[in-house]
Amino acid sequence: MAEKDITTKTVESYNDVFADIVNGFLFNGEKVILPDELTPADTYSQYKADGKIRKQERDVSKYWHNADIKLAFIGIENQSVPDKFMPIRIFSYDGAAYRNQMNINIAESSDKPESKNFYPVITLVLYFGQDEWTYGKSLHDCFDIPDRLQPFVNNYKMNFYSMKDITSEEIERFDSDFRIIAEFFMNMNKKDNELSFSDQKLEHPQETLDLINVFSGDNRFMSAYNEMLTENNEGGVSMCELIDRIEARGVAKGVEKGKAEGRAEGRAEGKAEGKAEGRSEIVRSLIEIGRSIKEIAEFFKTDEEEIKRLLSHG
Repeated sequence: MAEKDITTKTVESYNDVFADIVNGFLFNGEKVILPDELTPADTYSQYKADGKIRKQERDVSKYWHNADIKLAFIGIENQSVPDKFMPIRIFSYDGAAYRNQMNINIAESSDKPESKNFYPVITLVLYFGQDEWTYGKSLHDCFDIPDRLQPFVNNYKMNFYSMKDITSEEIERFDSDFRIIAEFFMNMNKKDNELSFSDQKLEHPQETLDLINVFSGDNRFMSAYNEMLTENNEGGVSMCELIDRIEARGVAKGVEKGKAEGRAEGRAEGKAEGKAEGRSEIVRSLIEIGRSIKEIAEFFKTDEEEIKRLLSHG
């Protein structure tokens, strides 16, 4: 589990990937957020429980600055297994971010009473698991609320996206390495074993292939990439090139296996041939000293036709 968390957070921490994820899921692929408009944000916040100060950590978070939006806080949370308390966790993360803004404004109010530096907080939840997410996706789904109270309890909804259910049309919205990751999860859920990837160069090959390796247990892509590195490959690498190399390596192994099997078969045939030749010599020697075919057949515990065949051998 820890490896999955590390690999997903590592890839998403790149600005080009982070912006691509947000643009793809929230804005249908429109380039609303640009990578150079993002800066790292603190992933830690605090809350008090049982009389103690406790720390909670987001997976990846960034500030977004541009001319139209002075500032926004965007976080990405990754899940590999369903979590029935996920809406409450997101509510807690976002609430802590707003509380932090309030504390800053209170601290600045003595010098700048007019200061209003509040900014929106947005969180996306990416689900990378293969099991169905059977739990709710909003605060109301987490507990039973009496009907008469329903209208008065604010419902906090998650921006939830399941990678196992991503479609080819949705994948078209992405153009960073996240597109390759999305294609990988779509391939995992195909009924056939055919792999299909875009022929685009990987910007972060090590990190992207690490993620694929951890989630699939298949290290062939990383192995092929390392082979290409030793050959001083320049100009980047695509998944299609890695697949071609894997397939070529498989063909080569198949050829060698065929040769080995051929040699083994030849040795087996030669050995059998040698045995037959040896028995023929013995039969002829027994005939020369006056033994009958019947006697020889009884000696070898076979029929007379087999002895006649051995006599004719060679």
